[in-house]
Formats: sequence, structure tokens, C-alpha cells
Amino acid sequence: MTKSTYPRVQLGVSNCLLGVKCRYNGGHSQDDFVTDRLAKYVDFVPFCPEDAAMGTPRESVRLCRVDDQIRVLGGKSGVDYTDGLLDYNQKMIVRLQKKAIDGAIVKAKSPSCGLDRIKIYRPSGEWLGSDKGVGQGLFTQALQQTMPHLAVEDEGRLQDPWLRENFVLQLFTQARWRVFLSQAPGLVHLQTFHRQHKFILLSKNEAIYRKMGPIVAQASLDNWSQVIDQYQALLYQALATKTQRSNMLNVLEHLYGFVKSHLGSPQKELYRDTLDEFRQGIVPLVAMMKLLQQWVGEFEVEYLQDQLIFDPYPADLALRSDLLAFKNLVKKTS
Repeated sequence: MTKSTYPRVQLGVSNCLLGVKCRYNGGHSQDDFVTDRLAKYVDFVPFCPEDAAMGTPRESVRLCRVDDQIRVLGGKSGVDYTDGLLDYNQKMIVRLQKKAIDGAIVKAKSPSCGLDRIKIYRPSGEWLGSDKGVGQGLFTQALQQTMPHLAVEDEGRLQDPWLRENFVLQLFTQARWRVFLSQAPGLVHLQTFHRQHKFILLSKNEAIYRKMGPIVAQASLDNWSQVIDQYQALLYQALATKTQRSNMLNVLEHLYGFVKSHLGSPQKELYRDTLDEFRQGIVPLVAMMKLLQQWVGEFEVEYLQDQLIFDPYPADLALRSDLLAFKNLVKKTS
């Protein structure tokens, strides 16, 4: 089985995470995952609204509600920096659109770049409270409103192995779709793309995957633009879904169904034992994938040989080696 050819991911990133000294205090927040591991596979498009609008070093700022509007005010001076930040946001987001970025990593807790739970204050400095006193950084909010399909996380959330694996899978799959569209694809190419991503999509959301097949089947030269738009919308929706362990167990059983007729009793027992250990969180997903991948190659199971579920992103990112990279969501009960 040949490894995937990985596209270069186009990634927007808060400049301070790259080690650039652009934080309010003249420091940086270099993130090793970004600079040491992802850097080999992505082209960075850096941004820093506060440095562009206010310079470095600068006073710290915060989000404030002023006359029913969210403004960015200096924490000590009370100076309103909002207009400069909004001007930068507009220009930078146009640039990110032209670069056709696949996703972004933003600075956690930043009033400009924060992804969520950014505190909103009164101009006097009092927090508005948990009901109305949390929001997004101005830049990240504008970015997601303009490009809602993007894979976006902050460096704090990416410490969670589950969120990290989902984010990187989304990045590389959307990058493959971007490259696919750039190559003037035809009907056969769309069919191949869909087939190769079958088990990735099943691991995300089976209901959405079932809607995508008929769209591909009905594709023709007459409705090509409509088909691409419909398929893309569902693709983005599926990829934004976080993979649960139960979904991945279902996918593993599907994959096993293609090889089990070739296996003897000891191999089947090994599969069942390893699957049960993955279910219990004793072994990581990579153990299951390597086992199945070995049998796919050994028995030349043609349908699975180019399935991207086996190598959806570079192996040295080691995301599937973490026991915590897959989990089930716990449903809240009232």
C-alpha cells in the first residue's frame, strides 16, 4: 500500500505562536506543535491584529460593551482601538481568502484572536458576568463569519489529543479538496475522491455520508456546479463533526469485513482482542490501523488499498498514538 501524497496545508496562524515577539509585553507565545511538527507540512499565513493596529509593546486591551456594541478599550487608558482593529481585520481576511487557507490556529484568551470564552467588561472594568459577559475575539469572530468552513482552533484547546486529531484530520482533508478543485476535476475524479474518503466520512457522520453518495451518483456535466456546491457543503459539515470512539469502532468493523474471509482463527482472535482493547482505551487507534493495513497489503484487498482512513495525515504527527485521541461524548441528562 502506498502512502498518501499530502498536500501543503495553507494555515493562518497568530504570529506570536510562531515565536514572533508581538505580544503586548514584547514577548511571544511560541507553540512547539505549530513550529516543530506542523511546520514541515504547512505554509503559514501569519496575522496579528493588535501589533498592526497598536504596535508592540502596548497596553493590554479588553472587550467592552459600550452602547450595545463590543469595543476594544485599553485596560488602563480607556482608549478605543476598535476602528484600527476592524480595518486590519477586513484587509487581512481578504488576504486569507485569496490564500485559500484551509484553517487557522489562533491565540487563546486574546481579545482580538481568542476563539471562545473571552470576557466582556463594562467600560468601568467590571465583568458583565457569565450570561452576557463572554464572546469571541474580534478577528476570529470576523474570520469565522466570513469563512465558516474553516478548521479553527486555539493553541490551548489543541493540547487536548482528541481536539488535535480532529483538527488536523479536518485540515488535511480540506486541503485535499482544495487541491482537487484546483485541478479542473471531472465526474470520474469526484467519484474517486468520494470513494477514497469513504471511511473518513463514515468516522465523522454516517448520516451526512449517506446524503453525499446520491449527489455524486447524479452528477453530470449539466449540473456540475450545483453538485460541487452541494457536495462541498456536506463535506465541510461532516469534517466539522468530532469523531467519537463509537464511530471509529464502526469503521474498523467495516474495514475488517473486507479482510476477514482471508484470515485464520488466530488472526481473527487477534483482531477481536485488539479491537476490545481499543474500545476500552488500552491501545491507541494506530495499533488497529496497522493490523488492518498489514492484512490489506498481504491479501491485496484492492478496494482498501487507496482508502485515506489509513494515512489521512503524516504519520510522524503521531496523533493516533495517543490513547486520549478518541473518546465518546457523554450525553448530559437533566
